[in-house]
Amino acid sequence: MKKINLAVIFYGDKSQIKINESQFKDLQNNLIDFNLKKYDLNKFEQNTLLRDFKAGIIDIVLKNSYGRGHEALIESFLELNNIPYLGSNSETTFLGTSKFLAKEIFRLHNLPIAEDVFVDKIIWQKNNKIILNSIKQKIHYPCIVKDSSGTDSRGIFVSKSEAELTRILNKNLNHKNSFLVEKYISDPYEVTCMVVGNEKPLAYEPIGVNNNVKGLLTADMKDNNSSIVLEIPTKLPKKIVKEIKTIAQKAHEALGCKTFSRSDILVKNGKLYLLEVDVHPGFRINSATTVSAKFTKQNLNNLFLKFYNLTK
Repeated sequence: MKKINLAVIFYGDKSQIKINESQFKDLQNNLIDFNLKKYDLNKFEQNTLLRDFKAGIIDIVLKNSYGRGHEALIESFLELNNIPYLGSNSETTFLGTSKFLAKEIFRLHNLPIAEDVFVDKIIWQKNNKIILNSIKQKIHYPCIVKDSSGTDSRGIFVSKSEAELTRILNKNLNHKNSFLVEKYISDPYEVTCMVVGNEKPLAYEPIGVNNNVKGLLTADMKDNNSSIVLEIPTKLPKKIVKEIKTIAQKAHEALGCKTFSRSDILVKNGKLYLLEVDVHPGFRINSATTVSAKFTKQNLNNLFLKFYNLTK
């Protein structure tokens, strides 16, 4: 079998370089049916990528870029140049990396989400009392404050009082345009569920990701797998597991995801809350997506062959 030429694009935030390099190394070591080549768009290697694609030495592209907030630039660039790639298109990526827009779509599809109040920078600076009153009436304290364009638990704070919330928003709205203030679900069981497919997506077995964590699961914990035990299968009732899969599949379809996605869901007292959908999840050897595939007897190479076939 002829190997598939996979171009791997780097364009992440500087803080994510180590994680991106780690994923690239894991993919190199495990994708035996692929030839991998790295293209660093932080170093302006777009023209090299275009040249290689036109020369026929690129079959498909994978984005290995995280931490920039709205992350649809790469998809837009690839679409503009008719270069095939794995994952969702620019529109879905834009929607999926906006917590506000994604939640509006989830509401339209009657998916279970936590109560929230949108905080716009301009409105906050003009009259924050209106927003604070809305938060007090709808959410109460403690509450969780999320950068509306943040991903992977970045830009998240917990506030226990109105005074603390005011300090957090005053400080962070100096360099951010908007935040979501949500109901804080204390000590939940967090699960993540990978979905693979296009017209008929399939939800994989959910994985518990925060068994040993009390309080907020941070980005650093997720990046380094510190304090995290990935539990598969979970000890949840079969009915709840089925509901999780259904929610993940519906969220994948609601956003218009292609090839793959991963939904993060909280479980508390039998009630489910959809947190977000990662439209471009990571595929390191110890990531939840890879562990989920292994549970179904698929290694990383077989999983990527499946992804590649979905693009044809």
